[in-house]
Amino acid sequence: MAYPRRPAAPAILFLVSLTAVFPSVLVVDPPGGTTTPNLPTCKNIDFGFVYTECDEDNNRWRVAVPTKDCQGGAVPAPKLAPKCGKTCEPGEYLDIENTQDCVQCMSGQYSLGGGERFETWDKLPPGFDVSVEDEKYWEDEEANCTGSYWNPVGPFVASPGDYCYSQLTYSAELKKEGYLNFTYSMASSDTFFHVQVRNEQCETVEAHDSDPKATGENKWDSIMIPLQAGHNIITWKAVGLSAYTEKRPARVFISKVIVMGLDFTSKCTACPPGTYTPSPGHSQCLPCDENTISAGGNSECKPCAETEYALRGSSQCTEKKPCSESDYYKHYDYSKCHQDPHETTVTYNWIEPTICMYGIQGAVGRPKNNKTACPNCNPGMELNSDDGSCKFCKPGQFSDGKDPCKKCPALTKPQEMMKFITWKEIPPVMKTICLSNEDDDISCGTHKGWVPAGDHIHSGENYADNVYLILTLEAQFQMVEGGYYEGQASAVAELNFAFQLDCHADCSLYFVEELENDDPQIIRTWLGATDNMQVYKHKIMTTTPRKFSWAFEKRDPEKEADASIDLRHDVARIYNITVTNVANGGAVYCAPCPEGKDKQCVTCSDGMYYSNDTKKCIPCALNTYLSANKDECIPCGPGLKNIKEKVCYSDCKFTLDDHHYDLSPLQGFHQLDTSSSFTEQGNRYFKRYNISLCGTKGELDTVCTSNRRSYAADADETLNSLLCRSTILPSSKSSDEPISTQIMSIGDVLLGISHENTLHGMIDNITKPRADGQDLKDIRFFYHSPHITSGCPAGRSTIITLRCDPNAKANGSLSFIPECRDGTCDGCNFLVLWTTEFACPSCSDKDYMEIPGECKEGSQDLTYVWKENKICMGGTSLPNKGSLECVMPVW
Repeated sequence: MAYPRRPAAPAILFLVSLTAVFPSVLVVDPPGGTTTPNLPTCKNIDFGFVYTECDEDNNRWRVAVPTKDCQGGAVPAPKLAPKCGKTCEPGEYLDIENTQDCVQCMSGQYSLGGGERFETWDKLPPGFDVSVEDEKYWEDEEANCTGSYWNPVGPFVASPGDYCYSQLTYSAELKKEGYLNFTYSMASSDTFFHVQVRNEQCETVEAHDSDPKATGENKWDSIMIPLQAGHNIITWKAVGLSAYTEKRPARVFISKVIVMGLDFTSKCTACPPGTYTPSPGHSQCLPCDENTISAGGNSECKPCAETEYALRGSSQCTEKKPCSESDYYKHYDYSKCHQDPHETTVTYNWIEPTICMYGIQGAVGRPKNNKTACPNCNPGMELNSDDGSCKFCKPGQFSDGKDPCKKCPALTKPQEMMKFITWKEIPPVMKTICLSNEDDDISCGTHKGWVPAGDHIHSGENYADNVYLILTLEAQFQMVEGGYYEGQASAVAELNFAFQLDCHADCSLYFVEELENDDPQIIRTWLGATDNMQVYKHKIMTTTPRKFSWAFEKRDPEKEADASIDLRHDVARIYNITVTNVANGGAVYCAPCPEGKDKQCVTCSDGMYYSNDTKKCIPCALNTYLSANKDECIPCGPGLKNIKEKVCYSDCKFTLDDHHYDLSPLQGFHQLDTSSSFTEQGNRYFKRYNISLCGTKGELDTVCTSNRRSYAADADETLNSLLCRSTILPSSKSSDEPISTQIMSIGDVLLGISHENTLHGMIDNITKPRADGQDLKDIRFFYHSPHITSGCPAGRSTIITLRCDPNAKANGSLSFIPECRDGTCDGCNFLVLWTTEFACPSCSDKDYMEIPGECKEGSQDLTYVWKENKICMGGTSLPNKGSLECVMPVW
């Protein structure tokens, strides 16, 4: 009977605990020599090694444990191991069996060292858990979130996309400081997405919290969060926020998660099929090149036969078929268009990688290359003689695109725009990119985006089916003031484009607008092929710089691909794009302008417009304002005034129907919260309205704040308006700051003040009239916000009804219309009722009467009293008691 020598106390304790964990593995003969029948004797090769738990001195032991059922034999003696906390670098593993030091992984293997990478989501990886937050503070009794969990769906793990507070959790024991890095996609901000890190005491590490922002449709972003040594609980939370549409809240997709700073790894991992590592010490495997394959665990990839092909990252070769017309594409080479003759070469190239056989029976050959005339530059641009590219005309110049730029004639000024009607290149204000859920280099090929093709630009024909092809245009606008005419907001610019979708499956084209410092918004989506060319027009209501994007995908990534459908030639084509009133474009023509000194153009001052008749700047009359085109003056709305100001405004003092009103005591900032509401599955939230009734001479002096941050150090986002609204999600902990998100303007401009319930198409037929029988008219303030969204194509409007009540002292009370949820019935039009004494008309001499006294000694006293049922505030005071000469009657 052979026994190991007695180990130190910590190792003995570990062996005792090990028998509880591995009862069927650790088989040791008891004293007296009793054995288990039919079990072989343990040999050296039957033992593996593990480390004990760390003791108080940070020491641990390496001990041997059987790796299979056996008995007896010589058990290797325990050995003092490296100090606790030892980790290895990426590409290494800790050799427990021999050196007890870090050793490089062999070729064909990889290791993150002290880290884990998760990028395959066929099932939830070990260490991850999903749940739904069930704290009573968030849920009501009828909440039902059964089945609302994050779901692994192959290339990513996805949130449920509903109104439940779903959680994805990963627990990690870090041996040293490390980090979390994850890649995600979230189309829009109608989902609240939060990442929380807690320590072993379950305390939130606030500095490591993150509120990732919306990426836009089909776009991906990565976030890195530092992690402290010790136990870290990482939680990704997603909940849909209330919206006035049947559209499903955006789902959150996570494609890759990397956690560094973990304990050592005791072995390297073999490279998966389709990948390899050519030398020792790799932290990740490389994909096999095109037409090469790997079965897994290889240091090199084997080439396919000449009659076979393999896409990059493949594990097996596929037989090539005879080439057809669908295996090549047309390409224009415009690089020499600045040389004579101005011709371009049209070439026909095989789609890479080539998956067909040419030059054999039944194969179709490529057409011969040919020459064609180079297209002109676009209007507002000219040819750059250095490299043949097109560039915008300089300030003060214009061009039709055919001829070089030239100066505008006297007393004219350039009209700058972007007008792209020919496509010899990607214009200088545009960029293109190819994005993939997987490896861009594998799926996106070499062109990386949209391709110019002479009379149009298309999304490219040589891409994998699982990519997103994005074309982006950056626009800056000339500083003009948007105006209103008969209540309709006038656009400061307009974007038009003509397009066509040529596809065989469920392709999609997304038109996206992203204002500076704001989340991307999907303006319009087209699904499936279009029979003819379509034209779409989009009004731009503010001069805020922004990006416009066109994102094309060949198929829905959440649906299983149909291998029988060839999508390689499925494309989106854009034939022309026009953007007016830009500051970063070129002039297409020159327009007449006011004449100044020495016959030079002058710019009309604020409050003046240029008259084509007199060729001079003419000041706007009192209580009118300048149109957006600066070619006429428009009357202010009812109850508003303007004295050389850019916009019409109210100082809260006005006259309606011969009644004067003074609402100036209500000026300033007011706040109105809805009662707590619950989403369909019970998550609690409420809306907060910030109100400035009159503003300050049209200035947007009300602020709404969003404290959603991608990183804890990021600053809060703010929005200035006359009226704005935000969504508040109270924290389940009283000490935590409530979350403020979904800030929006519901009133940038005050259009008018009226007794009527309608103004310029805005109408309030829901607020009920006063029920006390008093002959008093309500006052209505009409506001509008020109920001267009897919849900509110005409912008948003608000009507505040002010109702006279002498008993509602001071500010009175603000409330919502009971018939409309949260102050709105459709998410675009908002109604507020404000009851206050200041909504009563100002007192005038019509509100009191004169009572003459008895004539005594030629004098008669005059006394003034308010009329019965008088309802007015402020204004004219009762005159002091007076007297009047009188004549005593003769008896």
